[in-house]
Amino acid sequence: MLDLLIRNACIVDGTGSPARVGDIGVEGDHLACVGEATGSARRELDAQGQVVAPGFIDIHTHSDFTLLLDGRAASTVYQGVTTQINGNCGISAFPVGPEGPYMGPLESARLRRALPDGWDSAAGYFGVLEGQGLAINSAFFTGHGALRQAVMGQSAEAPTAAQLQTMKKLMVRQMEEGALGLSTGLTYVPGSYARTEEIIELARASAPYGGIYATHMRNYTAAIMEALEEAITIGREGGVAVHVSHITPCPPSTGSAPVLVERLARAQREGQDVTAETEFYATGSTSLKSLLPPWALVGGNPALIGRLNQEGLRQQMWREIEEKGSELGGSTKTVLMQQGKWERLWLGNSAANHQHTGKTFAELGRLRHAHPFWAICDILIEEGGVVSFYGEDKAEADIDQLAQSPHCGLGSDGFALATDGILAEEREHPRCYGGMAYLLRTIVRQRRALSLEQAVEKITYFPARRMGLSDRGLLRTGLRADLVLFDPERLQDRATIDQPCAYSEGVWLSLVNGVPVVEEGRLTGARPGRVLRRAQ
Repeated sequence: MLDLLIRNACIVDGTGSPARVGDIGVEGDHLACVGEATGSARRELDAQGQVVAPGFIDIHTHSDFTLLLDGRAASTVYQGVTTQINGNCGISAFPVGPEGPYMGPLESARLRRALPDGWDSAAGYFGVLEGQGLAINSAFFTGHGALRQAVMGQSAEAPTAAQLQTMKKLMVRQMEEGALGLSTGLTYVPGSYARTEEIIELARASAPYGGIYATHMRNYTAAIMEALEEAITIGREGGVAVHVSHITPCPPSTGSAPVLVERLARAQREGQDVTAETEFYATGSTSLKSLLPPWALVGGNPALIGRLNQEGLRQQMWREIEEKGSELGGSTKTVLMQQGKWERLWLGNSAANHQHTGKTFAELGRLRHAHPFWAICDILIEEGGVVSFYGEDKAEADIDQLAQSPHCGLGSDGFALATDGILAEEREHPRCYGGMAYLLRTIVRQRRALSLEQAVEKITYFPARRMGLSDRGLLRTGLRADLVLFDPERLQDRATIDQPCAYSEGVWLSLVNGVPVVEEGRLTGARPGRVLRRAQ
């Protein structure tokens, strides 16, 4: 007897094939039948008018630390997400060295104070996660920033031979304990200090284990093609597959999506496994200090604050920003400062200035009777260097063209939060709460860049195939029972920059490993998720 039988649903199976009406049967944590069901079930649902799809897999997320604090993953569960891929952009909770976990641009004083301890590598971290329980599945990369900090701290120097060997040994250990591969964040300290050869060596250490190299590249602006070539070279020389994170081009390379798509296709034709994903919000978010020249960040937050308190150094920073913009390194959104587009930069997650979250830096400059850049410097001092921002520097036309490429998926770049409990004060980008609901509303319903079937394939089968999750991502008999039942016209994001902490609506039922985590549109509180270790 089946545990659950969903009848008369519009089945969107994850392959991109046209939807069809049929039944879905669940037994235990597996799909027992897809298409036509016979016999009885302990529970039966009539899903007429609703879509049933594989549970959404968010290929690019940063829930490494928030899942430790609240395993409900409420903001993502309400979007229909059943699996996340974490440890991206060089940021991971392992390995851990003397300075503690590496949080990079995700640094939050509130979160760091609340973090548990008890691990130094992937296996220990996975044990802590599984011990507290998870509502969703999650797989993890090893962050290059975490590796470097564990061995070298925040040093800007190249590693010695001994330090590189230690990093390689740590990389091997993380792979043996179940990591997916190596990720880099080459615009963030300390990743921005690394030369190509260092990354090749670390990628090569993961190669015998089937490691994937996932990269936040060095540049997404004028030198985006050079950065892509570096990523491809690292994959070729390191003997690993390459996945380029949030590949969307930024000014002055806006409009170059067709060139990027063709380069991905050429790599595939030449026999190299290279894929990418694009984010789907034109507005992004990261650490406010990433808008500064990289030299200003050397030595960590105390050294940064010391420099910001020196008028001469502030003026030097601003001269360099005016001259070079985002070609300095750091955030792509530095170009918005260079161009004077302060109305497209907003204050994000903060502590001392939380009442101003969502205000533009044009507004904040007026409130402080100061140039907007000086307002940024003052806010960084007040927040101890730990504060984020939003910036709009992407074009929807580029997003749509990338999304249509067979070699490019879609990822939110968000992380799991909740409107209550320990994470309630984290006012991050609306993608954390909107995510997949926003994607389907904008790309499918409004712009019609993808059909529903095509979009579902991008957030189910594509990430499952790319990350080696062979038992998920499709509605197929025998695979894991991760699925989502939703009304395609009513699935709606509610989070905005001004009000980022608002759950999405329209998911009626969501199963993770056969267990409901959302039922009748409400969280059940169940935690059936699993840590998905690299396939042996």
